Amino acid sequence: MNIFSRLPEFLQAALKRQGITTPTPVQTAAIADILSGRDVLATAQTGTGKTLAFLLPLAARLWVRPDANALILSPTRELAQQTWQEWQKITDGQNLPAALIIGGDNIHKQFADLRDKPRVIVATPGRVIDHLQRKSMDLRKTHTLILDETDRMLDMGFIDDIRRIVAALPAPRHTLLFSATLPGEVKQLAQEFLTNPTRVQIGSVVKPAEFVLQEIVRVDIREKLPQLLHELNTRAGSVLIFTRTKHGAERLAKQLKLYGQKCNALHGDLRQNRRRQVLEFFRNQTVRVLVATDVAARGIDVPHIAHVINYDLPQSPEDYIHRIGRTGRAGAVGNSISFIAGDEEKWKAICRVTQFAAPVKVVQKTILPLPIPKFVAQEEGAVHGKNRRKITPSKATERAKELLKSGEVYLPQGDELAKARQAQKTAAPKKINTFQKAVKAAQILEEKPTVAFHIAKVGASKKTLQKLKHPPVVSDKTQKKRHFFKKKHRE
Repeated sequence: MNIFSRLPEFLQAALKRQGITTPTPVQTAAIADILSGRDVLATAQTGTGKTLAFLLPLAARLWVRPDANALILSPTRELAQQTWQEWQKITDGQNLPAALIIGGDNIHKQFADLRDKPRVIVATPGRVIDHLQRKSMDLRKTHTLILDETDRMLDMGFIDDIRRIVAALPAPRHTLLFSATLPGEVKQLAQEFLTNPTRVQIGSVVKPAEFVLQEIVRVDIREKLPQLLHELNTRAGSVLIFTRTKHGAERLAKQLKLYGQKCNALHGDLRQNRRRQVLEFFRNQTVRVLVATDVAARGIDVPHIAHVINYDLPQSPEDYIHRIGRTGRAGAVGNSISFIAGDEEKWKAICRVTQFAAPVKVVQKTILPLPIPKFVAQEEGAVHGKNRRKITPSKATERAKELLKSGEVYLPQGDELAKARQAQKTAAPKKINTFQKAVKAAQILEEKPTVAFHIAKVGASKKTLQKLKHPPVVSDKTQKKRHFFKKKHRE
């Protein structure tokens, strides 16, 4: 029996709108137990439909229980945003509002969202702790907790934050723990938070996705960039490149742009709005290449990624599985290639832990001379460049340029300009604009221009130009006051 038939009609209709008719193995195994209210410990590879495996039964339970609420914790902002978007799709038109609470977003907007009492909160642990300290979030009526990508949250050091959040939740509670791998820390956390959980395991947690063709190429460090350009020029489709550090991702993205590649960098130092923009350009294929750190290994769900390139090998075998799991999703065939440049020990460690379904193919390096660098005007492509606002100069600026070109305005150059500047330094300490310098220089040199002399200020308004043409008359009383204060200042 199709497990989707046990869901409410509005969820079945939402799945049909998305073209989803057959549940994945993890969805078949988990949905029934979640609907019955049992705690679940589930492990499955990336791209197997884990998100809908807990969102669908959660929506069904909240729909029949108007007083129930839920908290979903995600390790990264991108993953939390994608979970929130999936919730919006399946609950469209129902009274099941959700709030997205992540770092980098406007906190005042989050205050307003929380005051509206959402039924579901999708959040990152750090921002939840922030709201709990501000007392802007109340979890006393939240009886369902979902920990998504738990192994990644532990890798990122969120264990203490998770414990503090769990302490703020009421008891008893319904807890679901989803993870791609099952290290000892996750097992310990499951024993601490879950009560008689149902164990759901789909596939091997140390085995890469089945439909990913894996390749390696051995190069020297200086050959990595030419080899990467060769791979990009000979492969079709979107490409996700992984580097070890944030600085390395930013530097590599700049280098690729110089050689004509449309690419962006994604790492933890970017502001949230920029991270969201970078992902959006990659999703809609305005940008073909994305250079990312491991922050994106669990946070990107882009179906059209055709190739994953490990420019730098990951630190652990688990990270290798998560990286190449970004391609070959939902039954599609993907390709991954890893550059091995003096780090054979890392690759041997990956081979010892990872259970390869098929032999990894060794590719001969193809080192070509680097092409002539190009300049890419808009990193997001021509479409984004057309949308930029064009700045037109003011009428006063245009008039000033006309006067300069026609010779009606005289600007001193060379020695004359140096004398004018020296005179201005001795006369007054404040800095004046270029056209006022021209006037002072003409007075000092006692030279009259051969053409009519006009005064204009670049970018000035009509009122300012009028003042320059007809300076205000200063009374004797005002002049005496200025002289008095100048004398007092010198003393």
